[in-house]
Amino acid sequence: MRPRRPKRPSTLWGDFLSLFFYVPLWSIPFALFFGVVYGRNAGDFVDAYVVSLIFAFTINVCIWAAQWFARPWVLPQGGAPSRGRTIRHVALFGGAALVGTAVAALVLQFTLMPGILGSARRVATLVMFTLVFVTLVIGIVFAVRFYRDAIERARSDQELNLARRIQRSFLPSEFPGLKRIEMHAVNVSSRHVSGDFYDVVPEPGDGHLLAIADVAGKGVPAALLCSMLQASLRMQAADGRSVSEMMSRINALVHRSTTPEQFATFVLARIEERSLRLSYSNAGHNVPVVFRADGGRRMLERGGTVVGILETAAYEEESVELAPGDRVVFYTDGISEAENAAREMFGEDRLYETIERLPRDADARAIALSVLDAVRAFLDGVEPGDDMTVMVVRVLEEQKG
Repeated sequence: MRPRRPKRPSTLWGDFLSLFFYVPLWSIPFALFFGVVYGRNAGDFVDAYVVSLIFAFTINVCIWAAQWFARPWVLPQGGAPSRGRTIRHVALFGGAALVGTAVAALVLQFTLMPGILGSARRVATLVMFTLVFVTLVIGIVFAVRFYRDAIERARSDQELNLARRIQRSFLPSEFPGLKRIEMHAVNVSSRHVSGDFYDVVPEPGDGHLLAIADVAGKGVPAALLCSMLQASLRMQAADGRSVSEMMSRINALVHRSTTPEQFATFVLARIEERSLRLSYSNAGHNVPVVFRADGGRRMLERGGTVVGILETAAYEEESVELAPGDRVVFYTDGISEAENAAREMFGEDRLYETIERLPRDADARAIALSVLDAVRAFLDGVEPGDDMTVMVVRVLEEQKG
């Protein structure tokens, strides 16, 4: 695919100088119109072009001034599209075009056409054609702006689709089939791509690394940082390091390889099938929960700060002994901070209640999907504002007999 040339940002004087290229071209159709209506010979067409050029230049200069000096005050950046905003937009540039027309008429009155404002009929004719001229100019301006906005939206949609493909490519859809443990994870992308990430990586022996992260930011940069986290994790999977050591190495890599505003919350855990021991380190992420078979809870909070902020940050590690019937739930803030129409968040309490209401024999996949169903029911049609990710580990009950 041929690389796209990067678009140069608009500048104050760059836009002004461009008028000297576009205005002579825009004046041609107006000159032809007035030349056909009033012209008798070739000289009349030339006169019509000169008059159109003066009108077009003064109007566009006034629109340029409105764009660069008045628009930041009348239409601040970041405002949501609305009918009132559109009306102010039209009023601003329509007023600028009218001012430009008046200036052009005065220039012609005192230079090339001294009698252009000499009678009420001529003034009325000028006003009539002014309205036509202004309407056409504003139409051209808005058509150009609409075209540019459409191109930008198409590029933005293309970037989001690319980011989604990148994100989906490194989220595993199949999970190890073990005798004593089952695992499952689901991810639902929002309209934007925020960079939720999870992974399950087998180690030599009977261990598996479990990871879940939420990268700050959106779009392709967030998705690429997720791929960096996954690559670093998988490269270390065969080294036998503790999870705290691995977290420190991942943190140092992110800090050295990204800009200061890029960071991630991260939980890294290792589960061993024979011993049912879970070792973990939590780098500022939503706290995973062990739901005990007897109804108790264990919060997995030990760890350190988010990865990518401090290169020398230290991370603690803790081990938890699991038992048959225990369930461990990891999740991102797209679950707990999902907001309904009343601006109320789903919250941790609803999450815990959802899981504890499920049958004890519900498998890991059913648990993860039940959490998503509960969040969707809570949102009641409101579109999620962030990615939602849930990862569940379930220790299977011992078979009797």
